[in-house]
Amino acid sequence: MANRSFYVDEIYRNENDDFYTGLALEHNEWLKDRYKFEKVADPYTTCKGKTVRCEYSQIFYPDSQMLLCNDIASVDGNLYDNLESGELYRYYDADGNEVDADDDWENEEPIEIYQYYLIDRATAERLKEHTDEIIFYCEMLDLCVLGVTHWGIGWDYVETDFVY
Repeated sequence: MANRSFYVDEIYRNENDDFYTGLALEHNEWLKDRYKFEKVADPYTTCKGKTVRCEYSQIFYPDSQMLLCNDIASVDGNLYDNLESGELYRYYDADGNEVDADDDWENEEPIEIYQYYLIDRATAERLKEHTDEIIFYCEMLDLCVLGVTHWGIGWDYVETDFVY
């Protein structure tokens, strides 16, 4: 996978300079009615450092090692103390608008994690570098843990962002 940051075949750009994978456009046909898209000829050069809207399944390589381990949070009492990436809360200002943790916020709401996956270090590093996914380190197992914040929908239909 030379010159690729994540597992995707085609990237398209609209007139607002927003980038989408072909799969994200396929699953969101309405975008094609609203915007004009052109295929990016050289994604590695054009998209480097830019956010690409994609499907959740596309942020993993075929060789990503993942093992469902939903009991890890109850087995490792220190898991939440070892957050390596992502946010565990959403923050809101006085008007109810979502803001960053660094901004002046009034309320916080915990982000629910529905599944936990043990993941290999290479996958963890890629996710930490290119996404806002929740990644923990489990000292007991000397492994990283991915906290998945959605459930009930196939990963090919959950949208996310990837910084190319």
